[in-house]
Amino acid sequence: MDSVSQIISNRRNRFTLWPQWLAALELFLMSSVVGLQGGWTSPFLSKLDATINPNSELPITKSEASWIASLTSFAQTFGAMFGVILVYTIGSKQSTLITGIPMALSWACFLIIKSVPLIYVSRILSGLSLGLYQSAFVLYIGEISHPKIRGALVALSINGYSIGYFCGNLMGKYLDMWLFATVSLVPTLLFLGSFSMMPHTPSFLVLNSKMDEAAKSIRFYDRNADVTKELDALSHFMRANRTTTLVSKLWAINSPTNRKILFKVNVVIPLIKFSGIYTIPAYMEIILKNVKIQTINPTDLVIIVSFISSCFSLLATYTSDEFGRTNMLLFSSISIAFSTFLLGLNYQLLDLGIDNKNLQWLSILAIVIFQLFTAIGIQPILATILSEMFAPNIKIVGVSFINALNGLFAFASTKSYQPMIENFTEKYVFWIYSLLFIAIAVYIRLFIPETKGKSLIEIQEMLLDKKKTELNAESDS
Repeated sequence: MDSVSQIISNRRNRFTLWPQWLAALELFLMSSVVGLQGGWTSPFLSKLDATINPNSELPITKSEASWIASLTSFAQTFGAMFGVILVYTIGSKQSTLITGIPMALSWACFLIIKSVPLIYVSRILSGLSLGLYQSAFVLYIGEISHPKIRGALVALSINGYSIGYFCGNLMGKYLDMWLFATVSLVPTLLFLGSFSMMPHTPSFLVLNSKMDEAAKSIRFYDRNADVTKELDALSHFMRANRTTTLVSKLWAINSPTNRKILFKVNVVIPLIKFSGIYTIPAYMEIILKNVKIQTINPTDLVIIVSFISSCFSLLATYTSDEFGRTNMLLFSSISIAFSTFLLGLNYQLLDLGIDNKNLQWLSILAIVIFQLFTAIGIQPILATILSEMFAPNIKIVGVSFINALNGLFAFASTKSYQPMIENFTEKYVFWIYSLLFIAIAVYIRLFIPETKGKSLIEIQEMLLDKKKTELNAESDS
């Protein structure tokens, strides 16, 4: 009877957290819009390529394609920097909401006139939105979520990207640019309208001494919460970690613990960005055409693979909290290393004059593995870690700083792809990607701590090594 009562109690407690799931669904919608921008790139870079389709609606050169693919990542850096000021000033919730504005304007650029400069402007606006969104939404989720479902909430929020990416690939095959933008503008405006009704996070309200509103926010996000107890605990924790100005927050990040966190995360970020995590999706259709996939139309294959990854990405809401952050990162990194090795192997076989149709499945399998484990491992787990690792007093600065570097590394990786192909050929580029992911797996195994099931306070204690042994024992039990 005790076990039955415990199950009923657990289900009741989870039901009381439904506003947190609602918030994650709102973010899922915005992530899907971000995914539409990512999904736009692969079909349209191929459709507009002047060497392949000289009569397309807007023929572009390879140089222009390179800028179109990379400008979003470049602008992401400035969006993340702006996010530091914005989140500090108006909170993570309002900052997350505002990300919809530059994204809506980016779609509007396609409705004015067909021109390469306007595509550049659109990509810059979407990059600003992306940088701000990645800085704000992980903070928002980290501040409102219960420790037992935090990983699932982050995974649900970010997996909208996979759905949007699939829809972008599908729509890109059949729609002109202006119609693609018109359809994509609808969920963007829907997000702006619906998310505006969500309350500020308790942490932001406590920091601004709005205790009555903070109590209402706690009650909204967790209907079963002991409001008085949680408000007292949150007030004590925020006072202990409070810095009064943005400048003091910047100085606070120089503490030994915060430097340790920054170093650990900033080793992973450049390795991942330079290992093709942005480049392969952006150039996927062109990659498949160059590797001479004939078993299935490359355009259709991109759509199918995107659909498969979007379906499996929903598993991340389960796997992140069930198997742990580091285990999923480790397994995903090894799997993606295998997939990029297969891509390089197919190019090597072509160089040797071996063009057997049966060998085309090497690249097909590689693309499926790459997309699948990016969706259920790399993307949601990195976002979860960012939402958990930093103390409240420097969380804004830490997450924004990492996202700014994220944008720079992604821009450098995407912009350098064409020169790397020209100088090293495809096989060596993909084998370099494979080696980088192996390095990522080794680093994760050795240096990234497991945060599964721990509160934000417990994570800070673990990073300070005060309770590391105790917390690990609790996680294993």
